[in-house]
Amino acid sequence: MNTELDLEASILAREQQRCDALLAGDLEALAGLLSERLVFAHANAVYDDKESLLGKMGSGNIVYKTLQIREPRVVDLGDSALLVSRLSAEVTVGGQEKFIDNRTLSVWTRESGEWRLVAYQPTAIPG
Repeated sequence: MNTELDLEASILAREQQRCDALLAGDLEALAGLLSERLVFAHANAVYDDKESLLGKMGSGNIVYKTLQIREPRVVDLGDSALLVSRLSAEVTVGGQEKFIDNRTLSVWTRESGEWRLVAYQPTAIPG
């Protein structure tokens, strides 16, 4: 059994579940993927914790229309893992349509036997 491939498959599956929940506006599914310790940065340098991020999603302030993860690379840190990728999305933020194209760093950690997102940091790709 190749545990490195298992880890990569697990993290990429959780990331896909997160993207699916964002696109569907499924707050219950999203909440299950997020750590209570979440630190979520946005491309505009605003930070959210779990409660405030779910609040913005629930209020319709942030609505994802498309989302694509490319060039993923998983780094094993034991009980945590880094996911480095490129994220492109069409999103409405505060009523304004935006296209984002970012390099992202996601930190996933094991909590109660489940991988949960504990930190997220995007960096805009100059265009």
